[in-house]
Amino acid sequence: MTPARALAAGLLSAACLLSGCGGCNPEPAPAPAPSAAVPEEAAPAIPAGPPVITATVTVRDLDGAPLAGMVPIVTRKPNAFDPPVTRGDPTDAAGRSVFAFPAGEALCLRAWDADLHYFANNYFDVGPVTGPVAADTPVTMVPAAEAHGVLLLPGGGPAANTPVSLMLSHPTRGPWWPAEAVTGADGAFSFPNIPPGVFRVELTAAAGAAMLEEVTLQPGAPNELGAPTLSPAP
Repeated sequence: MTPARALAAGLLSAACLLSGCGGCNPEPAPAPAPSAAVPEEAAPAIPAGPPVITATVTVRDLDGAPLAGMVPIVTRKPNAFDPPVTRGDPTDAAGRSVFAFPAGEALCLRAWDADLHYFANNYFDVGPVTGPVAADTPVTMVPAAEAHGVLLLPGGGPAANTPVSLMLSHPTRGPWWPAEAVTGADGAFSFPNIPPGVFRVELTAAAGAAMLEEVTLQPGAPNELGAPTLSPAP
């Protein structure tokens, strides 16, 4: 998985322009008689809204083709645990969506496929900023990976018909993606529709846990995890 890329953005500026139209000048009206000055009532202050980042998200696959139906989201962490702070409209046929989200906190922007056929290969660390910002954020999506293998008990036999939990952990961002499966009679397991990348893989079952320190999950392909053996819980 590519490293996070810092958001490059330019500040927006706004200007109010007042213009008049020409016409015939009327005769000046007589000056009114002097009168006591009446203080003008101050207009109520209108509170400024919180600053936002407006992102133009363009989503493409590894071949550069646009992907429609991908949902841009921002979360407080780039993993699967945080619900989106804000989500945009799905990308159109050109792979494009424009959406706005709060600028006052550090967030992670990426695209999301609700069907889990694709996963974002990059994300953006965005915010906090103190003013409105516009940004172009190209996101590349890659096909989902699949991992399979045979889970063994501490004694060496297959962990048959056993619920097993998967946790993928990012090298720097920590826990990244969970999944659940049940092994077959021979201990075989399969986890479809998981994100590609380089992860530490942890498998947990009632009889213990197995850790694979560094596994590269290739996109759009089955990935063999071998026959990890559970170690009893301490």
